[in-house]
Amino acid sequence: MFPVKQEDKYKVPLALQQQYDSLKIIALEKRKKKIYPFNPNYLTDFKAYYLGFSVEEIDRILTFRKQGKFFQNKKEFQQISGISDSLFQVLEPFINIPVYKKYSINNYPVTISTTDINKATATDLQVINGIGAVLSKRIVKYRNMIGGFTRKNQLNKVYGLEPEVIQRVWKKFSIIDMSQKEEPVPLKKLSINSATPEELQKIYGIGEKLSQRIVKYRDKLGGFTVKEQLNEVYGLSPEVIARLWKSYKIVNPNRNIQKIDLNDANIIELSKNPYISYQLAKKIVSYRTIHGAFTNFDQLLKVEDYPGNKHKLITLYLTLKN
Repeated sequence: MFPVKQEDKYKVPLALQQQYDSLKIIALEKRKKKIYPFNPNYLTDFKAYYLGFSVEEIDRILTFRKQGKFFQNKKEFQQISGISDSLFQVLEPFINIPVYKKYSINNYPVTISTTDINKATATDLQVINGIGAVLSKRIVKYRNMIGGFTRKNQLNKVYGLEPEVIQRVWKKFSIIDMSQKEEPVPLKKLSINSATPEELQKIYGIGEKLSQRIVKYRDKLGGFTVKEQLNEVYGLSPEVIARLWKSYKIVNPNRNIQKIDLNDANIIELSKNPYISYQLAKKIVSYRTIHGAFTNFDQLLKVEDYPGNKHKLITLYLTLKN
């Protein structure tokens, strides 16, 4: 039997050494910066710094985009940013700038029948570079839901429309100013408190959702009593409201209002007032308990956290019985 050499005592088995080496390689790979595909048109300064851009190069990119411009291809991005060929060579496989294709039907160029975006068909909208069948239908669906576009920024809410595509839309289409057109005005104005959602949708700018929202809020109030209450319906623009009052009016405003006795009502009864929350009702009752019965409505202004800007509306639903 041969004696074991001193150096062989500390020799690592081959299998164990191979396992150690593989783990070391994995650890080194994890330490490397990972690069994911990116669109330079939406590159943040933090991400650019992480990718190896200098401060000057980042400034050039941000300055270019602040002018409302967009990189059209990878070469243009390299030229404007000024990054080196070596860095560009590393990043080039990860640069993702969508290339929009102009859509056509039956191999013929798409033409449009109108430049009014509120009358444009889904096919008309596909003339815009970057808008295909799915996006065009989505625009028309949203337009119909809101009763027509009245402001350009409404188009920003259509899911999937990128800023540069929206800019191209407004170069081709426009919103016809309905205030410049003569709208048919009924010989006799209708009662807004009896109007159905379908009738309200005849007003330009009021779609299915808005008409239902108006009726729901009207029912909560027990009927509109003053014109200002229509301003509280979420989503109604001043232009649409002005258009609505050309065809509608408030008839018998107090017919459905159930007035609450300010000096006799408890907290729950007071909170039935559409403008009085439960917390405010508690403070009103507390004030009445300490200072005695109210002799006029203006005393409410002394109640803590009382919304003075809604005083006129609150008192519409109150009464002071002797």
